[in-house]
Amino acid sequence: MSFPLVRKVGNVERYSLARANAQIYTNVVVGARLHEQPKSGSTHLPRDHAQWVQLLTGPLTWLIQEHPNLSVIIGDHLSATPVFLQMPSVDLSRIIRVTSVDHRININTVLEEEHQAHFDNSSTEVPLWRIVVAEVKEDGSFFLFYSYQHTIGDGRAGLGLVEQLIERLNIQAATDEPQTLPSVVAIPSAVRPMPDNLEIIVDCSPSVSLLVKEAMMSLVLPAFVKRALEKKYWAGEFDATLKVPNETQVVAMYLTKEETAQVIQAAKAHKTTVHTVLLAASAFATKLVFLSDPAGDNQQGPTTTKDAMKFTSPCTLRPIIGSPLTPYVQGNYTSEIASKDVKIKLETGFWDVAQRFRKQLVAETSKPKGLYGHVGLLEYLPKEQGGWEKFLCEQVEKEQHGREATLQISNLGVGLKQPADSPLSFKVLDAMFSQASSITAAALTFNAATANGVLLVTSAWQKSAFTGRDRGELHMNEFKRILLEATQSGKTDYRFREVFPSPLTSKSQ
Repeated sequence: MSFPLVRKVGNVERYSLARANAQIYTNVVVGARLHEQPKSGSTHLPRDHAQWVQLLTGPLTWLIQEHPNLSVIIGDHLSATPVFLQMPSVDLSRIIRVTSVDHRININTVLEEEHQAHFDNSSTEVPLWRIVVAEVKEDGSFFLFYSYQHTIGDGRAGLGLVEQLIERLNIQAATDEPQTLPSVVAIPSAVRPMPDNLEIIVDCSPSVSLLVKEAMMSLVLPAFVKRALEKKYWAGEFDATLKVPNETQVVAMYLTKEETAQVIQAAKAHKTTVHTVLLAASAFATKLVFLSDPAGDNQQGPTTTKDAMKFTSPCTLRPIIGSPLTPYVQGNYTSEIASKDVKIKLETGFWDVAQRFRKQLVAETSKPKGLYGHVGLLEYLPKEQGGWEKFLCEQVEKEQHGREATLQISNLGVGLKQPADSPLSFKVLDAMFSQASSITAAALTFNAATANGVLLVTSAWQKSAFTGRDRGELHMNEFKRILLEATQSGKTDYRFREVFPSPLTSKSQ
């Protein structure tokens, strides 16, 4: 059966598709934990798969008719010119997965399962997304996840879609009319066009200097020469390799409403942002857990290595480009900012690091030509079939330790807002954002989102990057502790030496 052509796959979209084809990256998960308010005289009972499908069919049908990205498949996904094709219908019973966990903290397991489940790019029967419902037995809440391949959307798109899904659920619950859903097969709209790719909306041509530099480093120079010329940075305890399966491990960290307010107030007081505060805390935590030795019996104070770190911040181009890219437009409109040669010494100040990150992010986003240019470089990747996939796999040999950075952090900011006094049937408790670990990306991937006054950060890493899961969990625990210590009310100074529990000398390493 042939499907109508929608349009060509754009370069940013194709980059994500190539990563999926090469099995070095899987998907994004954005969602929320909800509590259903039972109607007067009724009691909420756990639903089986068929009942969840019935509940979600109406809202999901509306979304599919509203957003063409939800009903496309990839044509010629392994070719040099992949295209989007239009599905005639979407069988919702095949893209809704239902599971349960005993406690909220057990959601790590569900996220890991999702990140191991690749989308079949050759399938003509299911699209590049699915819905996951995870009921929480301890309190009757449930997680509602939108899991999707980066080819059809970025993080902001995922958050916007989840917001609309919850809104439609509440609209449906507010009507007294019984649901009449003869079919769980959604028919896409025939009149809504798929949003344009990034290169159509804005000029992404790279500058000559950027083109020459990146062409030399990524395409021309042999791996050993590229590594020798670049400054070293820490990127995991073990080098990345394509010889073992790319298994993602995840741990989630919640702040309370009071702790979230503390971080926000501290960021305002120091004239910076929550994002750069999170970057500074992650830099301190990485230095402490992986690049330091605490004071022992034979030394007066801790010792630290001189390793530099590299941090990357994927950034949305939507507010920079402006109209028509609202948060609800489903598409991939991102670039990335890199902070290189980040060094933390014993006397390094927390807020000095945050301010340095802040100044760089402001400089990069206020002159976005460079951000567009990095997107434009994709046009110069090999044109033959399989060329992009081969290039991405070769980066394991060319990047320091096979990874492009120490840590990547994506922050969706505040979303899923609901009126506090509104009698909604489905109340948002908190948000969730998680990405699979990409072999060639960062050793650690942090993802943050805030909803209902609660900040949640997930950390993901490739299983083979560390000596056991406990290293990733320790890193997250220390990240949270450092974040809360540094942002205490009235605390104007916090230096790296203060993260160690034992007495320290004031001498900088």
